[in-house]
Amino acid sequence: MIPDAAIRLAQNAEAGKASLFNRLFPVNRDLAIKSIFGVWGAYFVFATSRFLYVEQANPDALFVQRILMTSICITLTWLLYRLLIAVRSSGMGAAIFMLTLPTVILANYIAILDQIVFDHQAALFDFSYLFDPVDFTSFDWAYILDEAFTRYFILAGWGALYLALSHSKDVQRMMAHSRQLERVNRESELRALRYQLNPHFVFNALNSVSSLIIDRQNEQAEKLVDDLADYMRAVLTGGAEDMITVEEEIAQQVRYLDIERMRFPERLLYFVDIDPAANGWSIPALIIQPLIENAVKFGVSGADQLLNIIISAQVEGDRLRISVANDGRVKILDGQTHDSSIGTGTGLSNIQNRLRALYGQNASLLLANSKDGMAIATIVLPDPSLIFEDI
Repeated sequence: MIPDAAIRLAQNAEAGKASLFNRLFPVNRDLAIKSIFGVWGAYFVFATSRFLYVEQANPDALFVQRILMTSICITLTWLLYRLLIAVRSSGMGAAIFMLTLPTVILANYIAILDQIVFDHQAALFDFSYLFDPVDFTSFDWAYILDEAFTRYFILAGWGALYLALSHSKDVQRMMAHSRQLERVNRESELRALRYQLNPHFVFNALNSVSSLIIDRQNEQAEKLVDDLADYMRAVLTGGAEDMITVEEEIAQQVRYLDIERMRFPERLLYFVDIDPAANGWSIPALIIQPLIENAVKFGVSGADQLLNIIISAQVEGDRLRISVANDGRVKILDGQTHDSSIGTGTGLSNIQNRLRALYGQNASLLLANSKDGMAIATIVLPDPSLIFEDI
């Protein structure tokens, strides 16, 4: 019980200490503390180091007086800090004003206190003279004005430094918040684009089931529904992963092609050619799904002959090229990457939008016709490190 009580007391003391600092420095606490103590700590070291080359009487008492005076300067600079944060919502003009007249008053007050503290040859730790009546007629006003001028520039310099650093910190905070919002919006957009694929795929798959039922191929239709359920389970199980490896993506598409082969057992063949170096490359999940769907839908429906589909992936330098080729031709208009003659464009537009959201201009979707009579759709992806991230 005693150790627990001691721990609680220590925790309460630490919480009280943190609460005190929060009340004293409610805004930019670390910046304010470090800058105030840094400026006056450097001034204290500089002033104290004069004993190295200037002979001083009673240096020990002067050292203690400098500690006292430095503490006063820190306190009055803290007061300037409070003035600055009091007008922070009023704009930069109000803050600059605080660095003029109020700062001049604080600088003169410091200079007068400096005269009072150092104008006596006091013994070590003897501060009784500070409570004696002040004789202003004995002051060296020329020295006070000169000291006030120096202290003003120290205070104004600290104030300008604090304003600049706090403004920079605010800008960084706003930029971080903006990047956070941008990242959330981008993730929402990507998720919406990705989920748009599932109804698109389900529509085509159910259309295949319907065709089998019409053709009275009930056993194949039943197996197709089971395979479709397995495929959708695999897709939805990995739904939380926006990026998957090439190996995982190809495995999902092969499962889809196996489903389609049940509908077209004599008319659909597929081949997979994957560079081993590409297997571990991260790509957007289901990114080639629309290409496979288009190849099957328009390749099989366009003719009665055998349809060959070739899926390939190769790493070329710092780029990954994933291609889906099928028998047939693609009509490509000038200035366009795809045409309505190869489909509704929903899937291809989805691919382009996802690539743009993830990679900006660093990724592309290309359509071409090969000399051996095949239509080729190629997705070119950069190194995964170029994916937009929170900076």
